[in-house]
Amino acid sequence: MTCLITGSSGLLGGCLIERLEERGDEIRTLDLVPARPGSPASAHTFFEGNVCDEARVEEAARGVDVIYHLAAAQRMKPQFDHWSEKEIFDRNLGGVSTVLRAAERLGIPKVVHISSSGVYGVPHTNPVREDHPNEPLGEYGRSKLVAEGICLEAVQRGLDVTMLRPMSLFGPEMSGIYVMLFEWVRRGKPVFMLGRGRNQVQAASAWDVVDACILAAERPDTRGGIFNIGAEPTTVPTVEDMVRALIEHAGTRSPLFQIPASLLRNAARALNLVGLSPIAPEHYILADQTFILDVDAAKTRLGWTPRYDNVQMMRDAYDAYLAAGEAARPTPHPLVRLLEAAFPTRVAD
Repeated sequence: MTCLITGSSGLLGGCLIERLEERGDEIRTLDLVPARPGSPASAHTFFEGNVCDEARVEEAARGVDVIYHLAAAQRMKPQFDHWSEKEIFDRNLGGVSTVLRAAERLGIPKVVHISSSGVYGVPHTNPVREDHPNEPLGEYGRSKLVAEGICLEAVQRGLDVTMLRPMSLFGPEMSGIYVMLFEWVRRGKPVFMLGRGRNQVQAASAWDVVDACILAAERPDTRGGIFNIGAEPTTVPTVEDMVRALIEHAGTRSPLFQIPASLLRNAARALNLVGLSPIAPEHYILADQTFILDVDAAKTRLGWTPRYDNVQMMRDAYDAYLAAGEAARPTPHPLVRLLEAAFPTRVAD
């Protein structure tokens, strides 16, 4: 099978490439960011370009059997951290529209589109099923919701598209808010928890998500389907227990500091208005909420089963972060530096 992966330089792209290599598939990749020497993507045909560039997408997609559309702009990714919310929205909608038009013109049999649990907003009930109301909190989530509508319109025209809604991803070469947590733990510094930590927040292993991607590509009966993807709901610990398990695994004994959720929300909301918040609305609004997806539909219709729980995937991702060395270390946001300076530092043993 010949596959095109958009957004191949990211966490999910790297894991998907490894899985497809194991199957012996022919792989092409398309991304703004060139493949890093020695990375999984570097061994395959690479097209550098904007996923909104119709000519470039068609060039990359010509003759493929399936497009895995992973590319998405999100402020927590380093290459997009200075983008406005409107730029995020426009890029994500332009990308999915371009990919679907190319698939239709070229007669590509299958498109697997990565959406997001961000389409739901604040959960009304847990676990959240696919028919839960969609009330996204920021432009990233809104872009994913509108993109799903564009996918469903393409399905009505005859295209075979399957959509996946994963929770926050864990895996090698992560970026975003959890890398900040990894660095605090690595250095034995205080860990700042958003709220009291008694809520439960499900996560998704990138390896579990790519398993779902491949199953979706293989099953024509999933055409037009939308599926939640995350750890087994019954295994999800509290946020505090999850963080303590990571600290124990790391052996650094970082202390925990709880920041009242209401204080965090008010401060982050004000900072977000002037573009200075180190976290996105999806993070500070959901800080103390329980958020667990129901994954029964994926199990039943895809034949998929999650293999990793929250604690295991976090430990594995942390170990990969350590192994990556200095190249993986984040540049702290100025406000995070101030927060760290306001609390005593604990040095790892």
